[in-house]
Amino acid sequence: MEYAKTITWYDYLFNEAKKLKDLKITNEYQFYKFMYSNSRHSPEDKLFKKYKFGLSTPQKSWKESSEEIIPGATDIIEHPIWNIESIELNSDKIISEMHNLALDIREYVICEGMYSPQPISYSILNKISSFKNLDAIYAIYLLYQWGLIINNHQLCNYCAQSLEKNLTTFLLNINYLYRSHIFLFDIIFDKIKKITYKGLTIAEVTNINWRQLRGTNWKSDIRMNSYISEYNLSKNSVISKKLENKEIYISYSDSLILNAKFATDPNDIITLNFNDFFPFHIISYIPKNKTETHN
Repeated sequence: MEYAKTITWYDYLFNEAKKLKDLKITNEYQFYKFMYSNSRHSPEDKLFKKYKFGLSTPQKSWKESSEEIIPGATDIIEHPIWNIESIELNSDKIISEMHNLALDIREYVICEGMYSPQPISYSILNKISSFKNLDAIYAIYLLYQWGLIINNHQLCNYCAQSLEKNLTTFLLNINYLYRSHIFLFDIIFDKIKKITYKGLTIAEVTNINWRQLRGTNWKSDIRMNSYISEYNLSKNSVISKKLENKEIYISYSDSLILNAKFATDPNDIITLNFNDFFPFHIISYIPKNKTETHN
């Protein structure tokens, strides 16, 4: 998750910097110049550029100077969602984390001073999903974990389904996840499962494959942007190892579109096969009728 949180922090800073009208920042060179001009660092150290791909963890001085010029950046990089891969969640920890959620989301999840969440319905989960910050995802993840603690598989399934069905909503609402969602979704759905029963005794656990959902259910523009983000990340030799053997589910028509985006010469002649762009991934082609209706 170190990669994911630093990439998210970087993208948040870049997005917010471009909103500063007086500066008219439109490219990364202008962005770097702006960030260095407001820090104690010299551009010669080339450190900030490493943050783009999460290849280095931001130093305290960088976080402090960034927060001064773009408030909210520290909350992004220090958000507890980046710890879900390693942290052990017991009931006390879950309740504590729920009480630390942003107020507008917290009021849907838990009442002040209470030691258990409020009653949750699927409609409430959809309301939580509509918020435009990381707490929207994290709150549902915490409720899922609470369901595991109290052995409430219906709550677990509600949360799993809500996350599954709102992935594109998260990407539309939380635009600084446009690259790091590749890592975040992998980790979340390594921990989130759907549970059903046959009869009264046999439990069936179903994994949620967000990558397959991307190829079959997402709208075309969001789907393409996600493919392109994964491609750009995988071009980095260090990150490509983290994505090794991850699956790319894609239709043949989408692969042709991406081929044209990735590998054209000045005469618009495609020079490589799609598989060459993701040499460390597993490419799974989707039958034509599975994606054509989601454009």
